[in-house]
Amino acid sequence: MIAALVKFDALVAALPPSEGGEKAQLRRFTELQAENDSIGQELQKQLEVAVKELKQVQELFSQAADNCLNLKKLD
Repeated sequence: MIAALVKFDALVAALPPSEGGEKAQLRRFTELQAENDSIGQELQKQLEVAVKELKQVQELFSQAADNCLNLKKLD
């Protein structure tokens, strides 16, 4: 928790000066952090969907390969 606060302070200090001063910087940083969190959650959802689709494709490929091998055995 302390490391996060130190990191937060360092990020705020690194922000360029704005017309609104430190309060405006903090507000903008908070907005960006919320946006980043939202995008991160959306990416996580997309990753989960992609993993499910990959598993389905792998299963279908495995079934197709098994079918091909079974057909060759019949020849």
